[in-house]
Amino acid sequence: MQAEEGMMVVRAELCARLDALRRFSDRRRGQDFTRTVSGIRQLAAAYGLLPVVRLSEALERAMDLPDTAGTCQNSLYLDRLRDAIGSERTDEQASEAMIASVFVRFS
Repeated sequence: MQAEEGMMVVRAELCARLDALRRFSDRRRGQDFTRTVSGIRQLAAAYGLLPVVRLSEALERAMDLPDTAGTCQNSLYLDRLRDAIGSERTDEQASEAMIASVFVRFS
């Protein structure tokens, strides 16, 4: 029971950070945005939330690419991050499926 409650607290913190990302999304390459993505990735990694980690890594890589899609691309990643935070699945297959869904929607 304590583990479940602890994970709920972690997921709530991740959601709060994701909300902050949405506020920074208009400044895609802004320092606050980059720092928040990194913080989400690190917190998720500490608690074994692999889909959140993988999506955060993918977003960090996308931020290094020339700006071709801007806010639309951010929105796709942020929507999937929200799903990943709430997902009970924490395996690599779930990670791959969520990342693939970003690419399908993006193209």
